[in-house]
Amino acid sequence: MADMRKYASGLLRPEDLHNGNRTEKIVNVSISDRLNAPILTFESGDEMVAWNNIARVLTRAYGYQDTDWIGHTIELFIGTYTNKDGEQKENIQVKAISSRDQKEDVKPPLNKDLDDDIPY
Repeated sequence: MADMRKYASGLLRPEDLHNGNRTEKIVNVSISDRLNAPILTFESGDEMVAWNNIARVLTRAYGYQDTDWIGHTIELFIGTYTNKDGEQKENIQVKAISSRDQKEDVKPPLNKDLDDDIPY
């Protein structure tokens, strides 16, 4: 039996929230060297870049260590900002749902780089 989340997941964008807010549990946090930002992996398999504003919300709610964020539930919703040209743009905002002491155990995320079809 194969877990299909790795085929249906990806990096979340504001368009993914046009049908409403989402509640997600954080199962992993890694740092992207290319983006110089944390990448949150959710129980659904989707991922999201935790830019400064998002990281600020999570550090206030759960602490300064990446492992402090794992196991917590957050709400994702659409926000807006004004870019340097004065245009309104959409972005993803987060709200802490679980309290600091409501951290849950989580299953380790699937490694998207592994291929189970390698013969012995």
